[in-house]
Amino acid sequence: MKKSRTEGLNYKFLILFFAVSACIILAVFVGFIMNETIVYTHFFYIPILLAGIWYRKKAIYVALFLSFFYVLVTLFSPQAELSVHVFERSAIFVVVAYVIGFVSEKRAKGAEKLKETKEYLDNIIKSSADAIAVVDMEGIVRSWNKAAEDYMGYTADEVIGTSNKKFFAESEEAERIMEIVLRDGELKNYRTTVLNKDKKPVHVSMSAALLRDKNGVPVGTVRVSRDVTKEVELEEKIREERDNLNLILESMDDGVYIVSKDYEVEFMNKVLIDEFGKQVGSVCYKVFHDREEPCPRCKNTEVMKGETVRWEWHSRRMNKTYDLIETPLRNVDGSISKLTMFRDISERKRIEDELRETCEKLTELDKMKREFLNVAYHEMRSPLAPIVGYASLLERCEIPDKGRKYVSNIEQCARELEKMINRMLELARIDSRKVELILEEFSIQEAVQEVVKSVEPEAKAKKQVLSTVVPGIEIQADKQKTVAIFSNLISNAIKYTPEGGRIDIMVEDRGENIRVCVTDTGIGISEEHLPKIFERFYMVDTSLTRKSGSLGLGLSIVKEYVKLHGGIVWATSEVGKGSKFVFIMPKRQK
Repeated sequence: MKKSRTEGLNYKFLILFFAVSACIILAVFVGFIMNETIVYTHFFYIPILLAGIWYRKKAIYVALFLSFFYVLVTLFSPQAELSVHVFERSAIFVVVAYVIGFVSEKRAKGAEKLKETKEYLDNIIKSSADAIAVVDMEGIVRSWNKAAEDYMGYTADEVIGTSNKKFFAESEEAERIMEIVLRDGELKNYRTTVLNKDKKPVHVSMSAALLRDKNGVPVGTVRVSRDVTKEVELEEKIREERDNLNLILESMDDGVYIVSKDYEVEFMNKVLIDEFGKQVGSVCYKVFHDREEPCPRCKNTEVMKGETVRWEWHSRRMNKTYDLIETPLRNVDGSISKLTMFRDISERKRIEDELRETCEKLTELDKMKREFLNVAYHEMRSPLAPIVGYASLLERCEIPDKGRKYVSNIEQCARELEKMINRMLELARIDSRKVELILEEFSIQEAVQEVVKSVEPEAKAKKQVLSTVVPGIEIQADKQKTVAIFSNLISNAIKYTPEGGRIDIMVEDRGENIRVCVTDTGIGISEEHLPKIFERFYMVDTSLTRKSGSLGLGLSIVKEYVKLHGGIVWATSEVGKGSKFVFIMPKRQK
């Protein structure tokens, strides 16, 4: 390429050199031999024109040289006459050289820029990932880039100069595309199918623009195509899935509809059509709310942002309440629609309102019950006091031994009844949240010893062994309620353990908590009863309970007192081998 350009420059230089030399010889011949000075200067324009065209503004040097030689010949010729006209002609030589050189320079720059632009466009076309082809008005391919070669299989040499009709699955497409471009001046994202070299269909998205000459006359079209076969296959799968989804939605018992971001109803299943009529194509707020603008509670904006929302809507028109679940649904074209599921919960809401009223009534009845029981328990205590008092006085009087025994039985039964009433009163206070902890520092060891001392007579009567392992731990708690916890657990163990049995009380220091175990070798509790033993009035064996004079309240009180201290209580047992009651309680109350 460089060698060819150099040869071209040398060739132009030789021609110019010979043209200048010829003008000099002609000027010398005419001026000195023929003694003429009129015609020969017209030939000077030939090398000036050539220099201006080939060397642009450098033509001025040729014009100056020829002007100088012209003045020199005119000055020394036999017919020497150095007039103003000689200098005028010399100036004209320079002006002509400058004008021609300037025009040539501008034209050369334009040509160079055009060349650069063409090369730039050629590079873009070659490197483009999209297929780019130029088709003239007769439908003949004039340009074909590498991307087109890749997915069509044809090389540029095989395609250029042939009709573009052979590439389309339907030959009429070629004419249709040309008609659209001629009519509109362009074509954007036009989906069509072409056939590659192996005659396999390729789905493309084509954009085209009209090419015109400098006079505005159409000369062809430039077409940019992209292989969208995979996209089309994916869209087809999505379309199939959407059709399957619609079939599923149609078979649902719930109402379902799909609405666009512009509130247009795109789909309604049979359930909604039966209730609201077939409204596909209408705006949703008109269909469901009879409004001329979107409903203030509408969730379209949130759903279009990708959120799934759930809310309740009451239709005055249908007098029904619906549970709505609204979620985004991506369409084939990438846009988002809103899918809404309507579940009629009118009956459920009605039942909830029954239930609410019933709960309110039950709450009121429960309050009345607590108040009644509280009064009843207090009233029951009133006659007990004189019974116990008179029984004590009678024991001091001189009465027969048999009578004394009757009096003792009366006093003992009265005291048992008083204990039961006190327990029921305590539970009533717990229910009404009138029980508060009275905190104090005390030794857990002393509290356990106090309880053991009070129940020792009962244990000795049954020849039972009471064993304690209690470290000297200081705790902060309600002492009276803590003593009641131990008293109930140990008393129960003595009560349900046969003669000769064993009851072990063990307290373990666990840092922030204490862990207490009361273990016995009693009759045990079956697995079915174990989860319910802390419930009020629950009795595992009513015959034993009646025999022992219990109402099943002791363990309920234990549970409530442990809970008040922020602890937990549970039990394990095996029938015939005994039971273990365990509770964990903080050493300090926060």
